[in-house]
Amino acid sequence: MSNKKEIKKKRKMKKSIKLVICILIFIISIILLILYLFYQKPEKHQPVPKKEIKKEVEAVDPKIEELKNLYKENNDLYGWIKIEGTRIDHPIMYTQGEDYYLRKDFYKQYYEGGTPYIDKHNTVSPRDINLIIYGHNLKDGTMFNDLLNYEKEEYYKEHKKITLYTIEEKQEYEIVSVFLSKVYRVNDKVFKYYKFYNANNEKEYNDYINNIKNLSLYETNVKPCYNDELITLSTCEYSQENGRFVVVARKVTKDSKNC
Repeated sequence: MSNKKEIKKKRKMKKSIKLVICILIFIISIILLILYLFYQKPEKHQPVPKKEIKKEVEAVDPKIEELKNLYKENNDLYGWIKIEGTRIDHPIMYTQGEDYYLRKDFYKQYYEGGTPYIDKHNTVSPRDINLIIYGHNLKDGTMFNDLLNYEKEEYYKEHKKITLYTIEEKQEYEIVSVFLSKVYRVNDKVFKYYKFYNANNEKEYNDYINNIKNLSLYETNVKPCYNDELITLSTCEYSQENGRFVVVARKVTKDSKNC
């Protein structure tokens, strides 16, 4: 009898030990799951554009309020560029004197796709007449890849406007010229679109406009007047060595007219 009791006792003990082990494993699994979920953050390269909420009356554009909050996170932020109906919907960065965001995301982490940024030779305060904005042409279709669609005139006709938000205002631009170019050697005596930031006089300004018009793939029927503010969007294009695809647009104001 004593043997039977002992066997029963051992069996009960084994069952108890197994139950305790199972409970411990369950508790540890829950703890590990919680820790994983807590520390596992999704990779984030750029701030996600928020959906605009339309209101009948609004004193401040909600996008500007959003930009002000983003500026607190990174004061290299100049603004936000958007072309309706395309994937171009990105923050625009500015660091004078360096191409810092060539391979950096909005959060200053290394990212092969970089973040669209204003030419390091530009000045934004006071603002140059022409702000040159660079963005990569990525295989996945992001950043400035959609600019290449402007090679077709029909695409241009459906996407004539560019919106640029700053922390102060919403700016609308209309496309002046779409053309192919390249990065030339320093000593090449040719028109270099990426060297025009300001004009010392009306002739310099008009010479620039005439040059980009002569390169245009098609006519947009938009010709800026002296001192009209411009933006130039530039991305890589691979039909030639160091090729570039370029879209130039002028800021629309109540006084805008063709010259």
